[in-house]
Amino acid sequence: MQAKPRRLTKRTTAIIAVAIVAIVIASGGGTYYYVNYVAQRPITCTLPSGRDAIKVGFTISLTGTFNVEGAKSLAGIQAAACWINNNGGVTVNGKTYNIVLNYYDDQSSSAQISTLYTKIITQDNAQFLLAPYSSGLTGAAAPLAEQYNLVMLSHGGSSDSIWTKGYKNVFGILSPASTYFNNAVDWLKANHPDDKLAFLHADDSFSTAASGAASKYAVQQGLSVVYNASYPVTSQDLSTQLTAAQGAGADDLLGGGHYADGVKIVQQLSSVGWKPKFISLLVAVTEPQFRQQLGGSANLVTGPSQWETTVTYSPATAQTSSIPWYGPTESQFVDYYSKQANAGSPTYHSGEAGAAIIVLADAIQKANSLDSTAVRQTISSLHIMTFFGQFQVDSTGKQSGHSMVLVQWQNGGLVVVAPAIVASGTVKYPYTGS
Repeated sequence: MQAKPRRLTKRTTAIIAVAIVAIVIASGGGTYYYVNYVAQRPITCTLPSGRDAIKVGFTISLTGTFNVEGAKSLAGIQAAACWINNNGGVTVNGKTYNIVLNYYDDQSSSAQISTLYTKIITQDNAQFLLAPYSSGLTGAAAPLAEQYNLVMLSHGGSSDSIWTKGYKNVFGILSPASTYFNNAVDWLKANHPDDKLAFLHADDSFSTAASGAASKYAVQQGLSVVYNASYPVTSQDLSTQLTAAQGAGADDLLGGGHYADGVKIVQQLSSVGWKPKFISLLVAVTEPQFRQQLGGSANLVTGPSQWETTVTYSPATAQTSSIPWYGPTESQFVDYYSKQANAGSPTYHSGEAGAAIIVLADAIQKANSLDSTAVRQTISSLHIMTFFGQFQVDSTGKQSGHSMVLVQWQNGGLVVVAPAIVASGTVKYPYTGS
């Protein structure tokens, strides 16, 4: 286990807008196909020649509210596909295929999803699907996977409600939203059981599921929840809610939603004159931009993470656990990721998105088929370990094998602080605001 925190890498933010229907980038022996792509980086990966394609279609948020998370997710998908293609491709009935990515920018808007996925399926002829980023957009795309009977891997939608609809083709890569804050609550219970908790979260399905389950879990653990409220995703001013939470006597603040509102919460705490003793926020904390944008105010803020590079899984770990291994090691994934210009440091969004391609490729090979039904059945019973951790789903398609961690910004580095078995540091308390 490595013991170093993840350090910030300077990120170039030049964005090239490409407003054409399809771009074909030829390099060496092969071609990648990108559709309606807003390019934040060129990919430096050559497709091995002489192979047919397995076309994987999806939308991703490269503009709009989820652009930070979307860009990281896309880079992870590209890195994983590149590793697969450069390391034997995908073999079905003795024939080797390349994974080829076909995607659109959904602009972080659910209004775009139906039209784009219909095009991806009926005109672009994608054989397999990845879900968009976020639970809301995944919820909009999932019915189309069912309608057209195509397997869809969800890498950025974790709301538990997704898996209550009876979908047979939708499978989660990441731990469900209901478990996101468990490590934070467990730490408070063990170390500061008398603290009073406030929950303040965005009113989208993911954030509501995560905070709602966490507040119930906190009460079950004997902790006191003195404030519990939501805010519209589009809210720019959260001072009223933060003042109310402080007025309720809360010591700690948990909640948030995605990157933009996570930053807003920390920025506006100072304007209302409140320094909670412990802060844990969804999604935003794991992004390097969080520290870059907030400076010292980010120090000692915690958040749940699906994956960090300091928590290593390996073929040896899989062998010890008697679980099959597939895909790149963590260092190999990070290496492939780093070859993309302006990709920055990989975050958990990068890891979970890359893992979706890895799981799909392994399922296709194990099914020895490109048939949706055969691959779906294989995924339903698949239990493997990847650089992202364990993959195993329950009967609804919800992820049940993967484990999460709690991270905290400490002196400019992101440190894994819980659970203790994988921690590279300990929680520093209380939050000081600098």
